[in-house]
Amino acid sequence: MIKPSGTLYRHLLADAWDAVRKNKALWILGFFVSFLGNGGVYELLIQGTGRLGLNGSFGRYFALGSLPGEGTVAQAMKNIGTGNLLPLLLAAVTALALAMLAAWVVVSAQGGLIAGARGVEKGRKATFRSAFAAGNEVFGPLLLVNVLSRLAVMMFFYLLLALTVLYLADANIWSVLGYLAGFVTLIPLTLIIGFVTIYAACYITLQRLPFVAAVESAIALFRKYWLISLETSLLLFGINFLAAVGIGMTLTFAGIALVPFILGVSLLGSGLALAVVTGLAAATAVIFLAFVGSGLAAFQYAVWVHLFTKLHQRGHDATPKLARWFGRLLK
Repeated sequence: MIKPSGTLYRHLLADAWDAVRKNKALWILGFFVSFLGNGGVYELLIQGTGRLGLNGSFGRYFALGSLPGEGTVAQAMKNIGTGNLLPLLLAAVTALALAMLAAWVVVSAQGGLIAGARGVEKGRKATFRSAFAAGNEVFGPLLLVNVLSRLAVMMFFYLLLALTVLYLADANIWSVLGYLAGFVTLIPLTLIIGFVTIYAACYITLQRLPFVAAVESAIALFRKYWLISLETSLLLFGINFLAAVGIGMTLTFAGIALVPFILGVSLLGSGLALAVVTGLAAATAVIFLAFVGSGLAAFQYAVWVHLFTKLHQRGHDATPKLARWFGRLLK
């Protein structure tokens, strides 16, 4: 059913929350997808900006394989010795296998969450098994979309890091202009990558388009509805911010309430009792964060799937809120 344009976002949020609330399988899928980020396109931006804090360690890692002396890779291999090489290789192979297994589960869960949210939108009950199987069928192109998007973001922010280093090394008008131009250019590009990534994932999962066709369709969809996409992302960013504030307040109050118990156990002088209390508190906090993170991931993917479907409805009347506001001002 076509919703009035003035209530587009209200219906998107209400329908997404209703779908997640009534289908716990989406929460389970959301738990795995939360390792990719909560589902907002700004996740790539946040992850990328974190790389700007590499400071001195970046230079040390770079120097490890390029500078002569005790810190070179060749010297490190000599220090390991042939006797320890086999256990290290086994550990590396095990780590690689676990990483591949984790990638398979997380990416398949992403496709399953998109397929499950669309199924709920059509009135079907979501089950973990069927949704995960649907995501597993498109694992290859979904993995390629995720890997390339993150590589692109890494490239952008390492380029911005290089411009920052040039500015710090020689602060002149050209280095300042170069840094500002890079910042103004790369930040929007990172956001665009996020939008194209989520739309391409929807095209791959819901319409079974191949990788190239999905990316081309995602770019075309974003170009046509870029303002609605941006408004949706900002709305979800606000929800994430409020959720983060709520989580922080909840954990703070829980920590304050826990202080008397910790003091009481400390007065008893029992190290075991203190370890049990703190361990239970830490486990409860982790479970709480996993529960909230799973719900947020499922909810936000449901919002994007609902928006994707809305934008593909023939004769839909979705218009940006900012456009409506400016239209009223110009009347």
